Amino acid sequence: MLTEIKKARLCVGIDIGTTTISALVYDIDNKQQVEGYTVPHSSYIASGDFSTQSVTVIMDRSKELLYNILDTYNVVCIGVTGQMHGIVYVDENGKAVSDLINWQDKRGDLPIENGESACQRIKKLTGVDVFTGYGLATHYYNLINGLIPEKAVGFVSIMDLFAMEICQIKKPVIHTSVASSFGLFDIKAGRFMTDKISMLGIDSGFLPEVTEKSLVIGDCKGIPVSVPIGDNQASFLGSVKENSDTVLVNIGTGSQISAVCDYVEPSKDTELRPFIEGKYLICGSALCGGFAYSMLESFFRSYVVCAGMENTPQYKIMNQLGTEAYERGEEGLTVDTFFSGKRSDPSLRGSIKNIDRVNFTPSALVLGVLKGMCNELYDLYASVPQKKSRIVASGGGVKKNDLLKRLLSDRFSMPVYINRSTEEAGAGAALFSAFATGKIDYVDGFSDYISYMEE
Repeated sequence: MLTEIKKARLCVGIDIGTTTISALVYDIDNKQQVEGYTVPHSSYIASGDFSTQSVTVIMDRSKELLYNILDTYNVVCIGVTGQMHGIVYVDENGKAVSDLINWQDKRGDLPIENGESACQRIKKLTGVDVFTGYGLATHYYNLINGLIPEKAVGFVSIMDLFAMEICQIKKPVIHTSVASSFGLFDIKAGRFMTDKISMLGIDSGFLPEVTEKSLVIGDCKGIPVSVPIGDNQASFLGSVKENSDTVLVNIGTGSQISAVCDYVEPSKDTELRPFIEGKYLICGSALCGGFAYSMLESFFRSYVVCAGMENTPQYKIMNQLGTEAYERGEEGLTVDTFFSGKRSDPSLRGSIKNIDRVNFTPSALVLGVLKGMCNELYDLYASVPQKKSRIVASGGGVKKNDLLKRLLSDRFSMPVYINRSTEEAGAGAALFSAFATGKIDYVDGFSDYISYMEE
């Protein structure tokens, strides 16, 4: 078996996340996942208002993982994805001259003058919202406060820096899926809003070159490397068979829906992101999302501890209670899971309604919270312009809870499928690289290379 694998053409996808680095080796001849890896990089230097991570640590551990794979397998192409929004400053030789200032950084919300924050100033001068943690909000704050490294001539994302280093490239070319995450980006035109950026006193020469094409940017040890793409886009490519007919639902600590569409103006609660082949992803995130179920588990566990019982997770019992209530045909309580607000109204809070003397039970509360999570996602789905006929669900929140899968199907009136891949973003990056290098075709998705557990 190992001999056959070594003879097959394999592509690898590297996913540089916030806390881990993952890799997925995919056999494009036999259309199957060969191996997946996940290693922590433990790279935090600071967190809070100034959230930074060691570029050296991330690069060293990412390279070590990739090079071990290249020494083991017959890899014919390399794809890269990773965390978006954050930036690394680079010099004229394409070398990092700063640590990674990641998406969790809050300096954009810090006051710069008369109590006004950098993000507020950007909005006032350009008329465009750029959120803290986005690359251009970070860069603007640094510009105002003299924090840009002396040798810096530009900035890139962490995955673009990785691709530059393994390909020994001095000048970056980044994909629109990544560039848009920096802010002040014209999604429809596929370019930075240089006129508005100049209003901030930012030299447009600091901005990286942008491409919307699925192209090869260089090679690593003679192996072609495709332009890195955003992790949301990579996860979609690695999860969904028929892109135009499917909505991707991810439920973990957070929750999100994503669907392919043509250009459309997003609602206040959704965001339009560049995809590939001239298409876009419309995305909506529930600010509390899957954490709502975690909150309920903490509630039940605190009671168990107060009752003198062992401090153990309560998810198994909760799932059982919810499933029994569902199969009895109970409606459950009416729970709005806006415990963290929503994008258009951060001050909004959750509620529990329609309580009477009969239905105020743990099982009804469990069922109500799960239904509330589904309702929140369904409300976001209303902004998808082209309606879909199936759901692909990912994330531990739904993979570990069959009841949640059934409730999603009920609420959306669609069948729900679970992708077999354990590393969706890595799989998407790997398949994208195979497409960019002409080794496989893209026809409304990589349907021949993705399988669902239900099949």
